[in-house]
Amino acid sequence: MIHSDPSKNFIFSEKIDSDYLFSLYADDYPYIEEVYSITLTHFEDDLESIRLAWASGDLEDLKRATHKIKPAMGFAGLTAIQEQCRQFEDLCQKVDSTASLKETYHQLIATLAESKELIGSEYERLKAYNLNTLCP
Repeated sequence: MIHSDPSKNFIFSEKIDSDYLFSLYADDYPYIEEVYSITLTHFEDDLESIRLAWASGDLEDLKRATHKIKPAMGFAGLTAIQEQCRQFEDLCQKVDSTASLKETYHQLIATLAESKELIGSEYERLKAYNLNTLCP
């Protein structure tokens, strides 16, 4: 059995569920870098969809927009944020208007904005790691 040298493994931020990432991608760091790149490419549009749905007061659009960004959080190893999105989706089905979601919505938007920053910083770190590891 071959064991990889732990000193050569990329260490993700403690905010990222690295066990979950490894369950999805093993130690394919170039692929994880690609996943992060794709996530970042679509992030602002997805976040804007949530904001527009909120502004329109359309609960179904809000649920749909939140549903769209949810898997990206999981693919990036942000399983707690993915769960927060799922819970918000569920709330959208249980309320009659967005008014009762105000605090939860603002928490979600703030968390997603922080998530984008985290994914961006991890992406930059992964690029540097992959460049140094794959092209010594």
